[in-house]
Amino acid sequence: MAKKRFSRIICSLLAAVCAIPLLCSCNKNGEEITDVPKTEDNYRTYYQIFPYSFADSNGDGIGDINGIIQKLDYIDNMNFDGIWLTPVHKSTTYHKYDVVDYKSIDSQFGTMDDYDKLVEECHKRGMTVLLDLVFNHTSDKHEWFESCYAAHVRNRPQDQYYNYYNFERKSSSKPSGWEDYDNSWMYECQFWSGMPDLNLQSVLDEPDGYLANDLKEVMRFWLEDHNVDGFRLDAVTSYFTGNNTKNKEFLTWLNNTAKSIKKDCYIVGEGAWGNVAENRTYQESGVDSFFAFQHGYSGNGTLSYSVRLEKAFYLSNIDADNKRDVAGGMPALFVANHDTPRAWGILQGASDVNNIKMGYGLMAMCCGSTFWYYGDELGMNVYKKASSQDFRDEDRRQPMPFDDDYRCKPVAGSTAADDSEKYKLGTVDKNIKDSGSVLNYIKRANALRRAYPQIARSYAESVYLSDDGTVAAVKKGSGDDTIYIVMNVSHDETAMLDLSEIGSGLKLAATLSVDAQPSVSGNKLKMPKQTFAILKG
Repeated sequence: MAKKRFSRIICSLLAAVCAIPLLCSCNKNGEEITDVPKTEDNYRTYYQIFPYSFADSNGDGIGDINGIIQKLDYIDNMNFDGIWLTPVHKSTTYHKYDVVDYKSIDSQFGTMDDYDKLVEECHKRGMTVLLDLVFNHTSDKHEWFESCYAAHVRNRPQDQYYNYYNFERKSSSKPSGWEDYDNSWMYECQFWSGMPDLNLQSVLDEPDGYLANDLKEVMRFWLEDHNVDGFRLDAVTSYFTGNNTKNKEFLTWLNNTAKSIKKDCYIVGEGAWGNVAENRTYQESGVDSFFAFQHGYSGNGTLSYSVRLEKAFYLSNIDADNKRDVAGGMPALFVANHDTPRAWGILQGASDVNNIKMGYGLMAMCCGSTFWYYGDELGMNVYKKASSQDFRDEDRRQPMPFDDDYRCKPVAGSTAADDSEKYKLGTVDKNIKDSGSVLNYIKRANALRRAYPQIARSYAESVYLSDDGTVAAVKKGSGDDTIYIVMNVSHDETAMLDLSEIGSGLKLAATLSVDAQPSVSGNKLKMPKQTFAILKG
């Protein structure tokens, strides 16, 4: 984004904010921040939904699109700016990553009219919708796969579908990630035999060829005909397994194609799970964001380290790392998603529930877009029996514990357990009513992020770090729009700071706290344990 445009966006957003009294998130008096302007660009806070397990509107025990529509006010009230839905296309599985028809809605979830209504209702609330786009593979029940196989059997290389997948004659030296088919043939399927890989080399070889044009049409169908706001890209590292250069080439084609259809669409990719250099290569494609696995996803991520080990320097380090690593793109942070452990485990909520609050609070203070997995605001836990060796994917995708008829049934194959094991903090209704809940902390953190748009749109500059490393301060924005963020990550100790050590002429503007609020007396800033403070000149 050009500097002048960035400045105009910041100024216009701040002008709108300043016209509204900042009422913990919380102004300096500990009162809730309310009625802040909605986000208008792609620096958003997203709520990820696994549709099968979220909200059931028709009583069949399976989550559906109408159920999501009925719960949009719940998401909106937590001040989320957008939603990402895992795949909703026709499919043979509960997770829907094996796509049978890209231009469809699986009947378990509803109809295309339902989906259009969802998009419309989100837009009414100032929220955007990201579609999960799965271009690495399809279902083996997709008509493209069946037509491709038929073209190979009949030896018709001129057939439209001949190059849609990678088929070869069966041999004794079958490569890894290939599966036998119909005795004489084999095909590439890096994930599972039911999900054959598309031959994306044919797109690079023929950007206006049959497969390329079909994929273009899929993107146009969703971006133009059904008004989605962007895509989450699944498994980009497997477009060409083991070939980062080819992955980048295809990502470049995909990004350019999508933005020729809708120039302001937002695209975020599931890149390498921790290989920052690989993701930096992918960022050169022009794709807006790739998930920063190094900061979330496990107990070794920096968001977890900071709050568990009381290391406040991550307040600046996360932004500094992202500024370097995204190569001009937009950072995308998360703690957990449908493939990882839950935030309850990653942030060690069992040891201290405030770890979850602080982990989310720290993420909310970072530049870029942020993503939160449904139910993590309720302490959902990936439960497994003591005799089980591994967590099951199904256990990462358990029903949202609504207190009404919208609650779904457990995913088939998930581990049976009492609610007290799966939902450590109780139901939705209980948490809404508890002002000190993780849910309400998230609501306040999101409001603070909206009220001070510099937080998401500028990188932090370190200005202070205490001798014991538990308190840090950073500067964001520039000129009259400069703010200072102070964090005390200590689990036990209150800190007293001289404001002159941070900047000149500073006043307390807003706070975010798990309990007692930061306060100023004279030139002294009091930071109780596990708190954030926003200061302005």
